[in-house]
Amino acid sequence: MRYLVNKYVLALACGVVLALSFPGWHLYPFAWVALAPLFYRAHRLTPGQAFKVFFVAGWAFYAVLLQWLITNIYWAGGWALWGYQGVCVVMALYWGVFGALWAWTHGRLPRVAGALAVAVLWAAMEFLQGRLFTGFGWGALAYSQGNDLMLLQCAALGGAGLVGAILVFFNALVGLAFAEKRLRAVRVAGAVAVLAVSHGVGALLLNEADYTSKPFRAGLLQADFPLEMKWDWEYTEEMVRNAAEKSQWLAQYEPVDLFVWPESLVMDDLEKRPSLLAITAALTRETQCPLFTGASRDKPGGGTFNSSVLVDPSGAITGHYDKVHLAPFGEYVPLSGYFPFIQKIVPAIGEIQHGHELTVLPAGDRRLGPLICFEVLFPELAEELRRRGADIIVVITNLGWFGASPAIPQELEIARVRAVETRLPLVHCANTGISGVFDPWGRFTAVNTTFDLSGNYVQYPYASPIDMRMQRCVGALPVAAPGPRPIPHGPAVFPWIAIGGGTLLLAAALVSMARGGKKTDTAQA
Repeated sequence: MRYLVNKYVLALACGVVLALSFPGWHLYPFAWVALAPLFYRAHRLTPGQAFKVFFVAGWAFYAVLLQWLITNIYWAGGWALWGYQGVCVVMALYWGVFGALWAWTHGRLPRVAGALAVAVLWAAMEFLQGRLFTGFGWGALAYSQGNDLMLLQCAALGGAGLVGAILVFFNALVGLAFAEKRLRAVRVAGAVAVLAVSHGVGALLLNEADYTSKPFRAGLLQADFPLEMKWDWEYTEEMVRNAAEKSQWLAQYEPVDLFVWPESLVMDDLEKRPSLLAITAALTRETQCPLFTGASRDKPGGGTFNSSVLVDPSGAITGHYDKVHLAPFGEYVPLSGYFPFIQKIVPAIGEIQHGHELTVLPAGDRRLGPLICFEVLFPELAEELRRRGADIIVVITNLGWFGASPAIPQELEIARVRAVETRLPLVHCANTGISGVFDPWGRFTAVNTTFDLSGNYVQYPYASPIDMRMQRCVGALPVAAPGPRPIPHGPAVFPWIAIGGGTLLLAAALVSMARGGKKTDTAQA
């Protein structure tokens, strides 16, 4: 009993420490060692025991990482607490299954395959987390490593999954090295090699951004309008008028090639509300600069899209994008069409219609690939935009639901990985922060200027982008040209390699069991 208590306490501690490697704590080196004690303790467990230990660790990890979900109590009532814990439990189940599969396979495989199996199975798990049941890959380990740009360049080779596999491979080698004397030197040497090679390769891939071959400047507005204003129809025109005024002032101080406003700034259909279109059209005509903004758009036949629209320098709407991947329970209730009672028990904050396809929009000689908020979580969407010819990814978002919580910097780190994976610059414009521009190698420049009441252009006295949360700010930032991709389809292909590798490992373990092999009592390499 005492052993079991200690085992679960250790699992809880490992999950918490791993969560601290993510924003807003961002003690990112913790991700290299947080799971090592778990592998040290779990290497001799049965699959059932390993499931429980990894489930507990996964629950602790997500309970800390996603604690910002509790803020939805303010908007949607007490069900939000149950929803938060439900997400943590579901995501922890993935960890539990991972632990059980590893415990079952590693004792039946050759010694050299044990830690490698950890890396392959983990990468497969993260891929499935991001795909199954609409997908929610928020806890992928790569999103903790934004401050380690050399390691993060490996995402250009194999996406976020490769970075996660590297981290968990290192953890497994360290944990198993302490678990067994035999092969300890080999495992330690392997861990050192993983650390050195991953950073060495990343250093070779890291390059300077090109700002001269395709010069372009994005004028970003971080409006910081509270949600109460957005839902009050008396403020609909006032918010647009205020945003247009600040954008006009910005154009007087800085050269701008495209104005970008955040998600849900325009809370009505521009094409059906002439007074709103008149404000945006006046801005683009007077500045001769197009505007890309989040907006609401009515669906023919009924319903509403969460959209973005492009207004050209003549004041005409020349393109739009309707969000294709909606946020469950935030924008729709899953399965409510089949079980209407679910919507009465767990109502969505809004009921939005989904769009049907991704869109690439022209802006001068550049091509914009729009994503809206939650969509930045899905690498396949960013990959498809690049395939369709986008040379800038534009992410507009509204995280006003979550105050100054870690949700804001966590989403920013997800956007950073999308930029590295696609080798495209990424413009990130948020309602409450953090707004700025990534270059194709993941370097970030934050908007940190504003206007006082007299229209004077002033800089905030803050040293860190994190300080720009919940601030009303504006700025014009250069946007780099796309970077060369070392392996053009690597980020898209690697997850399938991991799935295939995991399947082969499980098949090999089955063959071993069929031939009379059984789990050994000692750890495998």
